[in-house]
Amino acid sequence: MSRIVSRGLRRWLWVSAGFCAAASVLLLACGGGTSNRPTSIPPTATGSTEGVAVQSTAEPTGRQFGTLPIIEVKAENPNGGGLGTDGYMLFNQRLVEGLYHSDIDLEDVDDVFWFVFSRLPDEITVYPSENYYYYIMYVNGQQLWGNIRLPAGRRERGVLSFAYFEFIDYPNVPGSGFSRAKYFTEADGLRIEEVDPFTWIVHYNRKSVTFHLHKLVQKPPKLFSLGEDEVFVQRTFDESGYQFFLIFNEKRNYFIWILNEEEPLVDVLEPLADDVTVGQRSGFAFWIDRAHDDRKILAMIRRIAVSRNDYYDGPFDQLADNYVDKGNISEYMQRAYPGLRGRIDKYGYYTDTERSSRVALSNYGTYFTHSAVLQFIQAAKESDDPYHYISRSGAPLPTGPTPTPPTESE
Repeated sequence: MSRIVSRGLRRWLWVSAGFCAAASVLLLACGGGTSNRPTSIPPTATGSTEGVAVQSTAEPTGRQFGTLPIIEVKAENPNGGGLGTDGYMLFNQRLVEGLYHSDIDLEDVDDVFWFVFSRLPDEITVYPSENYYYYIMYVNGQQLWGNIRLPAGRRERGVLSFAYFEFIDYPNVPGSGFSRAKYFTEADGLRIEEVDPFTWIVHYNRKSVTFHLHKLVQKPPKLFSLGEDEVFVQRTFDESGYQFFLIFNEKRNYFIWILNEEEPLVDVLEPLADDVTVGQRSGFAFWIDRAHDDRKILAMIRRIAVSRNDYYDGPFDQLADNYVDKGNISEYMQRAYPGLRGRIDKYGYYTDTERSSRVALSNYGTYFTHSAVLQFIQAAKESDDPYHYISRSGAPLPTGPTPTPPTESE
C-alpha cells in the first residue's frame, strides 16, 4: 500500500519548524518524536532534538531518491547556542528523499540504533526533564518517531534506552503502529562515561557523543501564590517546549499542573473565554485562576495528541528525574493513590511488575472541541473544589478505595 504525506502532516511540519529548537528535536533525513511509552489516557471529562536541532549547511553528497548521506554539520557550534539563539527550518526536499530511502532494516533494532547514533552531532543537549532525546526520521515510506534516553538511576549502571515507532497522523486505535525498543549496555558494546551529573559521554562503535542534560532550577513559583494546602513539588520541562510546575494539595491529596510563566512562553495563547485560553500550537487548554494571581492551570489537552502519542500529550511523562532526591514525589504519589503504597520506587516506577512501567500523572482532561473545554472548566468552577475536579479529569469522586492512576509502559 502506498504511503502519502498528508496535508495534516504538512501543516504540522510547518508549525513545528518554529519551535523545534525549543522542543529539542533531532532531525534525521529531514526529520526532526516522542517516547515509546503509550500515552496514558485520562478518564473522559464530563462535558466533553533533545538538544537544539542541527541543520546541514552543506549540499547533500547525493541527490537521487533513495540516497541518504550522513549530514555534515559545518557550524561554529554544532550543538546549537541554547534556547532562543536561532530559528529553525525544515526542508521538504530532505523529507521526500528520506521517504525513498530503503537501505535500513526496521526490524533490526541494532541497525536502526546505529543509523540514528552515527548521525548525532558530537555534542547534544537534552531538554525534556525525563532525559528523552527525541528524533523523527523518514525512511521506507514511513515516518518514524523515537528517542534515545539516559534514564536516571540506570545510566549510572551503563544503561541507555532506545526506541522508535511508526507515527500515524490519525490512528484508529492508540499505539496501533509498528514499534521497537531495546536497552543498550556494555554487552552491546556501548559504554557510558559520567563527566558530572549533567554531562555524560556515550561511546559506541568508535563514535562518542556527549549528552548535556538540561538543568532546572528547583524552587517554588515566584509569580503566583500557592493555595493554603498546596506545596511545590518540582519544575519540569516538556518535550513540547513548555515548562510547568507540579503542585500537590496536601489536604485532599491530588496533583495539578501549572504553566511556568517565569520562562518564555513558546506558544500563542488564544482566549476562549475571560478565564480560559488555549495554545494555538500545543492545544493545551488553561484555566486562569483569578484567586491565585492569574496562574494558568493546565485543564485539558487534545485527545488526538493522546491517540498519536505526539509532543502535545501533556507533561505526565516529563517528571524532573534528575532532581528526584531533592523532593519526595514518590510519597506524594502514594498519598494521592493509596493503592501504590509500597509498590513504587522513588521515581514512581513499579517494583512489582515484570515489564518496566511507572505512574502517569495525567491530572487533566482531554477534548476534541473548544466547546468541550468551556463545558469542562465551567463544570470545574461549579464543583466544590475546581482544582480537584481538573486533577481527576472530571471523573466522579470515588465512593470506594481511590483507583490507581494510569500507567506508562517503558
